[in-house]
Amino acid sequence: MGRKEVDNQVENTVAPTFALKLFAEFLGTFGLSYTVSMTAASSPEGGGLAPVAVPICVGCYLVLMVYGIGSVSGCHINPGVSTAVFGWQCISGTNPNFAVEFVAYVIAQCLGGTVGAVVGATFWIESTKFKSINAYGIFPYASEDEECISAMFTELLAVFFFTFCILRVCCDHDKPPMFTDGIVIGIALFTAIVGTASVSGGGVNPAVATSLRVANYYLDNHYGLDDPDHGEGTFVLVYWLGPVIGGILAALVHYVIESQTSKVFVPYSFLHDSQLNKTS
Repeated sequence: MGRKEVDNQVENTVAPTFALKLFAEFLGTFGLSYTVSMTAASSPEGGGLAPVAVPICVGCYLVLMVYGIGSVSGCHINPGVSTAVFGWQCISGTNPNFAVEFVAYVIAQCLGGTVGAVVGATFWIESTKFKSINAYGIFPYASEDEECISAMFTELLAVFFFTFCILRVCCDHDKPPMFTDGIVIGIALFTAIVGTASVSGGGVNPAVATSLRVANYYLDNHYGLDDPDHGEGTFVLVYWLGPVIGGILAALVHYVIESQTSKVFVPYSFLHDSQLNKTS
């Protein structure tokens, strides 16, 4: 691409409105939770036989959404990611509106995720494929012998490494933006889910976990699920407290690295957003 073409692209680019960013986050998390709810319900644990494992589907979906809405909202579609990104913006002073945007992003993500999971659960109910279906395997529906503190720390570490990868890819002053960044982020999520699946159910996303908790209520109304083996507080501990701490730690560690290697901090940007910023 020549310089003239790049200049024309810069002139033809309009910054997305905040409302559009929230819509992108809602839509992206809707699709993510829908994908998880449909794939998990068709797994052997859910009563079916999934042709592809949940981590693979979710990792591929994130790659698609990174390229689809990354230049609009940053493609957080995860309160853990938003915690890390807006935490970094707070520490680095690159976004004075970080607090308002953080709250709005998380609300949009949780709403989109809940709608997506309920739609997925509805399709399973209306398909009449199964006369019964198991609950989505997250706390408090995890098995009785699973320990919530261990699960919380697995979620904390998974979100820490996942979001640390995102920050290093998207907020490192020395790293030029590359069109393979979305693949890297998708692989990071895949490994995070695989690494936590057997202990915490592989949440790695408070909005998705919340959506599945709501879907379990919905499924219980139709199928009469067995009573959960854990208290409701375990859900908050594992899928919210752990990931939020992990996101904060990722922002802090990223800050330590950037403060030692940068003269000017770089705000969160992705793909051609960064390319345009460098040519403007």
